[in-house]
Amino acid sequence: MLPVRWRGSSRHMFFQDGPTIELRPGVPGVVLATYDTGAPAAVVTTFGAGRVGLVGPHPEADRSWYAEAELTNPDGIRFDLGHDLIRNTMDGTGLPVR
Repeated sequence: MLPVRWRGSSRHMFFQDGPTIELRPGVPGVVLATYDTGAPAAVVTTFGAGRVGLVGPHPEADRSWYAEAELTNPDGIRFDLGHDLIRNTMDGTGLPVR
């Protein structure tokens, strides 16, 4: 279980050895979430002629993930963060148009 700041709000997410994400200077991207260190935890960026959504924690974790790990999410098990990542990856909100 890991706290993140998703669009400025504190949320807890299932986490299992996830990465931090580093955008190279000049590469367009939108940081959706950060770890408590300030490092990006979820990003939408361009890739070739398209877009890619990257996330370290697991917004798709359902009840079975928590039960198997014997964890409880203090925010409840919700999928809105995953939906936000997908929506922003699909529509490119905040990214330049090519």
